[in-house]
Amino acid sequence: MTGGSGAHNVSRLMGASVCRMPGSVVEQLLGMRAGICRLNARTGVRTALLYSSGWFVQWHEGTQEAVDDVWQRALTHPGHAHARVIHRSQGVPGLTEPLHIASLHNRDKPTDVARRLLRIEREHELELDGEPAEMWNLLSAPCMLEPRDTALSVARRNVVAVTSEYTESVDLIKVIADRSRAPISYQRFASGDAGEAGAAYVDVAGSGYMTRLQALSRRALDNSMIKLSLCGMQSLVLLTGHRPHHASRLATAVVGLLEGMAVRPNVRVIGSCAQTRAEAVNVLHGLPGLDIVEVESTRSSGALADTVLDAIGSCADTARARLDFLSA
Repeated sequence: MTGGSGAHNVSRLMGASVCRMPGSVVEQLLGMRAGICRLNARTGVRTALLYSSGWFVQWHEGTQEAVDDVWQRALTHPGHAHARVIHRSQGVPGLTEPLHIASLHNRDKPTDVARRLLRIEREHELELDGEPAEMWNLLSAPCMLEPRDTALSVARRNVVAVTSEYTESVDLIKVIADRSRAPISYQRFASGDAGEAGAAYVDVAGSGYMTRLQALSRRALDNSMIKLSLCGMQSLVLLTGHRPHHASRLATAVVGLLEGMAVRPNVRVIGSCAQTRAEAVNVLHGLPGLDIVEVESTRSSGALADTVLDAIGSCADTARARLDFLSA
């Protein structure tokens, strides 16, 4: 299935291969990014690379000739085995930078990734596949519910929690994951320059819906691939911490994220310090039309989890989506 027609359409190729690299795969990919960026600067190709449970996934966009050349070069690398194309189309470009690198670390086995790749291949053969961005999100952030619960993924609530200091949002999803006995998935993102960001998420089954809680750092708000995964969020929870300056800086980053969204989520500003909450709310009011609610909480991790879940429940009655969390 191809994207829309028009002068800006590009050739889009997604390929997969078994990883044969010894040692730390992610560190080797980071070591290769300068060379990849130089090559892409010459050819005009944009590339996203994913490592997950023994598999490589490549997503290339550009002219057909340039994309084919990059793919053929990749096939000659000794770190790839059993490489194959899982999607090819002409359409609107989805990549915004010369290079993106991502890795996923969870309890997946190589066979779990292989099943997702096979599903994408079959849907492509039947012309039932969607956009490359949808396939990328399926592979880089798959639903981790048990197979019997996967039907819940069609009814999601989407919330993003952001914290301004230390690891509050990660600690928060750990508390909720422990309560639900659900596994946490960890992600690592890097762009073509020196920037890197981490993320974590957990999928929790509810009564007729699935909740995804995703913790992202403030730095992660600038990552293009993370932004791509957040375009459909329903709610954003901002954890303010206890430092007004950091809360203001975080809220500024959130405004930058929301400015580019056609449909903006509701925002819940949560924290125990009234001054930091006020700082964040003041910055957020700079973006007209936001649905902002300020919520007081205690410092206890368990009580904070209850406060966040209550805030989510109060604003999630009008839509079904995924639940995501961000951290600073």
